[in-house]
This record gives sequence, structure tokens and C-alpha cells, in this order.
Amino acid sequence: MKNADEQSKPVILAIDDAPNILRTVQSLLKDTYKVHTLTEPGKLKELLADITPDLFLLDYSMPELSGFDLMPIIRSFPEHKNTPVIYLTGVSSADFFNVAIRLGACDYIVKPIDAEKLKEKIASHIKT
Repeated sequence: MKNADEQSKPVILAIDDAPNILRTVQSLLKDTYKVHTLTEPGKLKELLADITPDLFLLDYSMPELSGFDLMPIIRSFPEHKNTPVIYLTGVSSADFFNVAIRLGACDYIVKPIDAEKLKEKIASHIKT
């Protein structure tokens, strides 16, 4: 029965170069969502060939590709033209949020991650 439950869970893809952040996200969300994680943003296209997330959590600041760099890649997939994207960031300025919104993000969460805020924001944006 657990297998059917797993298949009915919405899928989240969390991308961050910090494995501890991804472990935290996975731990907080695993009961409600099927969470995939990626520490190497350069492998995003490869992973999207295998999974179809219902929501993306993107770290803004990563050495290889920033969360802003990943938006055009995500949006290049027809099935992800409107998939919600929430940024995880250490930046809390209005300028950051304005750029994120212009790129197509729906929200952002300032690190360190507040568990309740993370769950609330995901629940408000994910289509079930």
C-alpha cells in the first residue's frame, strides 16, 4: 500500500549545493511529498528527463549555476512553463524578490529554513 501512497504524493525537486540543506528539506517534507534532491545544478536537464516535479525549490546562490540561471532551463521544458518555483536564499532584499518574480518564481524562503513557513508556502503553491 505504501507504494500507491508514494505515487500519489506531489513531487518536489530541491536543488542546493549544500547537502545539509537538502537533508533538512527532505526530512521536513518526506511525509507529505516525494522529494528529489540535486546538489549539482548542471545535471538538471538530465534529471528532468526522468522526473516531473510539481514544484521546484532552488537555492539562489550556487557556485556552478545560480538559481536565477536555472529558471530558463526549467522553463525550456514545456511541462514546466508554469510549475511553481520557490527560491531558498540568504538574501531578503526587495530587489532580489523582484528579480525572482520577473524570472517566474512564485515565492522565496529566507535561510535558515523555518519548517512551518516552508510547509505553508509549498502547500499554497502546489497543485494537488
